[in-house]
Amino acid sequence: MKSLLSLHRHVAWLHLFSYLVIVLIELIVLRSLSGTPEANVVRYLTFFTVVLLSLLVIRRRIIRPIEEMKEASLRIAAGNYHERLPTYPTIELNELAQAFNQMVATIESTEERRVALLGDVAHELRTPLSNIRATMEGLIDEVLPPEPDSFFDIQREVARLQRLVHQLETLSRVESDRLPLNRQSLDYARLVQSVCDRLRVQYEDKGVTLTTDLVGNLPSLSIDPDLITQVLTNLLGNALQYTPADGSVRVSVARQRDEILTCVTDSGVGIPPDELTRIFERFYRVDKSRARHSGGNGIGLTIAAHLVRAHDGRIWAESDGPGHGATLSFTLPVQ
Repeated sequence: MKSLLSLHRHVAWLHLFSYLVIVLIELIVLRSLSGTPEANVVRYLTFFTVVLLSLLVIRRRIIRPIEEMKEASLRIAAGNYHERLPTYPTIELNELAQAFNQMVATIESTEERRVALLGDVAHELRTPLSNIRATMEGLIDEVLPPEPDSFFDIQREVARLQRLVHQLETLSRVESDRLPLNRQSLDYARLVQSVCDRLRVQYEDKGVTLTTDLVGNLPSLSIDPDLITQVLTNLLGNALQYTPADGSVRVSVARQRDEILTCVTDSGVGIPPDELTRIFERFYRVDKSRARHSGGNGIGLTIAAHLVRAHDGRIWAESDGPGHGATLSFTLPVQ
């Protein structure tokens, strides 16, 4: 059966069938009507009949599906992303239709993410802007006293807006592969330790214990220190955000064959199994109420994932479920 399908893909069966019909009629004419005036008439009628039938079949099986594809592409260009093509009896045309449908499905998914992104950005901007406006109106109406705390509230919301704009700019650059890598050969364990030391004050303020487990004698890595620092900062910031007071976060680094594995394990709220892959999507939060209260916007892990992949690494999340903490891991190839 497979051999017949393979032959069907490489032989123009329609033309071959037409030629066989013509040859068969010729043999019949030569056998029964040879030398008679009717022989040439039969030949001509047979030839034109077979050609006409071939054209009709070609139009039905090839030209009409192509016209349907053209009309469907025009409707998609007009914004109808729900358009799909049916199946066709011809193998090649059916494969083309399936590829067309897959392309349209990708475009539809991209458009849905674009609309969702606009809504998420508008929501993220609305909250700090509303807080700033309420505080300013309170100061103007003299409902709030012009004390440092009021101005600190405004400054905090402005910083939140600046952080969001900066992250959106970074996200745009990494998703379009316009973020150059300034690779340097350096001691990766020392880089991890310096990031942990810099963030330790924030952990102490919240009452979360931060520990490190760094294996010695690690090989040097050819990485962009600024971008990998941002990856570590985002992962540690995410762990701190979802870990309550008196919790703990552990950072471990070890070598696995030709990769360096980094794990950030927390004792926080955990992640449901069906959401382990979604946490790297833009603006996605496992616990939306806690994230908004703490100022998270669901972009940090997305940026981290793109930066790790730009270094030819892998990133993933593991968790035993809500209430059991989570581990976010990523790898970097050894130089």
